[in-house]
Amino acid sequence: MAAAAGAATVDEWWRQWPDANVGVVTGRVSGLAVVDIDPRNGGDEALGALEAQSGLLAVTPEVRTGGGGRHLWFSTESEIPTVVLAAGVDLKAEGGMVVAPPSLHVSGRRYVWRPGGGPDDLDLEPLPQWIAAMAQGGLRDAHGTGDVRTQLPVRTPDEREDFADAWERAGIELSPGDRYYLCPFHDDHHPSLHVDAEGCRWYCFGCGVGGGIGRLLGILGEHGETRPLTKLRRGSERGVTVTLSGDREVDVVGESRHQNELLELTGGRRRYGGVEVETVAELVPEPENPADPHAVAVHIDGRHVGYLSREDVASLAPLIDESNDQQGFSSCRAIIRGGWDRGRGDVGWFGVTLLLPTSQSS
Repeated sequence: MAAAAGAATVDEWWRQWPDANVGVVTGRVSGLAVVDIDPRNGGDEALGALEAQSGLLAVTPEVRTGGGGRHLWFSTESEIPTVVLAAGVDLKAEGGMVVAPPSLHVSGRRYVWRPGGGPDDLDLEPLPQWIAAMAQGGLRDAHGTGDVRTQLPVRTPDEREDFADAWERAGIELSPGDRYYLCPFHDDHHPSLHVDAEGCRWYCFGCGVGGGIGRLLGILGEHGETRPLTKLRRGSERGVTVTLSGDREVDVVGESRHQNELLELTGGRRRYGGVEVETVAELVPEPENPADPHAVAVHIDGRHVGYLSREDVASLAPLIDESNDQQGFSSCRAIIRGGWDRGRGDVGWFGVTLLLPTSQSS
């Protein structure tokens, strides 16, 4: 919706559909941004972790949803994207919509304002700056990369296709976005199955069961919940050889901003048990990095996947310089781990570990 509906339009809608539920468009058109907390997917714990890191949310109008969740309403004048902030915590802003009181949920419960927390009791608080920064990818770490480890990685087109194919085998053709369907797993006469086709998550209010593709495949008898860790060996597509040999494990930092690249490097699809991929990484100094001229980036097959910590840069700089002088580049063995997609619909982050010498000699 590009413009807000006027009073006459809304009045006409109510005359035509007096029993309809109420949907409120979020974003600049309404000046609203809503934090949607879903406790079924760990939203309460995730929000607590975010507040512990960035600050408590102000008291603002709050809706208790028919599904047992919470909607915290804030004001905004900026163009903030609708994003997943953490497992079970979504921000509904530009292009989004929330259901408002007194709408009736498929569970049979109504959306209601928290006692003493309605718009007649409280003014809308501005959307906190740290939430806006997370939505825009603007929280920074020491190397100038966004540290958004609390967010869920965006699901890829391949993962969404796998998710849709699994539902098709269950007898449901998914439509884009968040939708309700008749659940194929019980005698359902009113749509009680909620499916997020973009986030690859689902929950049935009739069955009381939900999760991700792992749980769905398990119900379909396709053993989606029992697949073990997948170990792979990946040769470098660019033919990079190892110039720094060693067995000392060094963790890469800032990889939370490169989860999509790591997903591509591990096959483009998350697995229930996760992956462990052996490969080769290049260590690339960034003397023009505005946040840290001593930064050393980590690349795998031409994809930037993070940085060495400042402590590791200090100890490894002579080796990296020597390798660059003699070989024209610096490289080492690397292991990519993580990326699991388990039954509840939560998604594991990828991490990168480098195998480097224990001393400043090659």
